[in-house]
Amino acid sequence: MKDSTKGWRAVDPYPYELRLPLAPYRFVWKNEPAVAAEKRRSSLYTEERYTHSDGTVVIIRVYNTDGSFHIVSDRAEIELIDNANDPGAPDPVSLVRLP
Repeated sequence: MKDSTKGWRAVDPYPYELRLPLAPYRFVWKNEPAVAAEKRRSSLYTEERYTHSDGTVVIIRVYNTDGSFHIVSDRAEIELIDNANDPGAPDPVSLVRLP
């Protein structure tokens, strides 16, 4: 499906998906960083789209209503390291490793 305004693919065809509850997060690349990035806003969300050298994409959406995150990728699995629920963790922010 194409977005008629930008030509971007809709979120639904991506095989890897992660919906994050409200919490503090730090996003890091676990493999190679993206080579290009675009950002757009709508009345529902802000979207960051990262493209890698092989043409694969990682999309991070932040929804305006509650601040929750929705991450999708056609590149690889998305990994969450949940430090926020571990009171003994030295860093209380959960890490999200982007593929």
